[in-house]
Amino acid sequence: MSMMTFLSEQEKLVLALRELYQGHGCVRFPMRRFEEYDLYLENKSFLTSKRVLSFTDGNGKLMALKPDVTLSIVKHASQGREGVEKLYYIESVYRQSATDHEFKEIEQIGVEYLGNVDRYATGEVIWLALESMSYCHGMYVLDISHMGLVGGLMEESGLAEEAHREVFRLISQKNAHELRSLLLKKGVSEENTKRFETLLTLSGTPEEVLNKAAELACNEESRRAVEELTDLYGDLKALDMQDHIRFDFSITSDMEYYNGIVFRGYVSGAPRAVLSGGRYDRLMTKMGKDADGIGFALYLDELNSLGQFMLPLKDPVDILATYSTQDDVAKVLADAKRLRDFKLRVYVTSSEKVDVEAYRHYRFNGERFVEVE
Repeated sequence: MSMMTFLSEQEKLVLALRELYQGHGCVRFPMRRFEEYDLYLENKSFLTSKRVLSFTDGNGKLMALKPDVTLSIVKHASQGREGVEKLYYIESVYRQSATDHEFKEIEQIGVEYLGNVDRYATGEVIWLALESMSYCHGMYVLDISHMGLVGGLMEESGLAEEAHREVFRLISQKNAHELRSLLLKKGVSEENTKRFETLLTLSGTPEEVLNKAAELACNEESRRAVEELTDLYGDLKALDMQDHIRFDFSITSDMEYYNGIVFRGYVSGAPRAVLSGGRYDRLMTKMGKDADGIGFALYLDELNSLGQFMLPLKDPVDILATYSTQDDVAKVLADAKRLRDFKLRVYVTSSEKVDVEAYRHYRFNGERFVEVE
């Protein structure tokens, strides 16, 4: 009898996701259960739950049961941006429930890419997020936003930094009435106030949203955000993933930590978001790392109501596939998918200096990956 027979559905899901992440070259991050309390005290606004379980260890040092994984990974990550450090984790975090206010152990699995996060690495992380949800249910969607659009509007409106968090809160609540009152109170022009109100309700398929978003872009930062989302949409279309994404600009995160793309994932039958992630270069800088960062977490406790999952069978074989930063990212993504469709484990990178063992080495020739003799 197969060992898989004795595993729960969630354990089978975790094994399948591990195989998925390892097949993309991710290495499991060895997590510590405790961190120094100061790590969370200094980054409280980054945390989903502001209260942290703490205790004093035998040496008199104040420690905490971790309420977040990303902070720990960034703290212990390598310095610099040579290539991309691809990591995954399976960990529990300890957070206070928003409903009964009790602390709960929450199991999650996730992926973090650290280093030189280029357009390909961004597309691959979003792809992994979509693939992760596809293992959970056949009906799933990823809502994607970009911090640069709302950040550009704030800059153009001259909003002081202390008002940012309140604006984000009202946008995420889609509270147009209070948002308008706040903006006018802060001296924002009627024209820019209307831009914020439009942004708050801007949600739908990429074809519906991108043109309207471009009309809202009023400076370099916001125009760059629309351009990045347009590129991402083209890359995901190359993977035939376009039917599972929406753009929703009510999704926001703290600008002290996040920049660029942010996203949340939903599957049919789960009452809340089962996945969330984004790009956090500013967190990397704040913690003294000269590197980019992007990742996501899948919340396993939110999947309990789903029952059985849609798990694929994998037959892993390793290939190291390299490409140039001048290559067409959509073509690179599509051809990497072609290789993986043959049940091959493929590690794709723009760096020749990676510590990866592979049976074969492929290089992108401008149109497709070809084996290096």
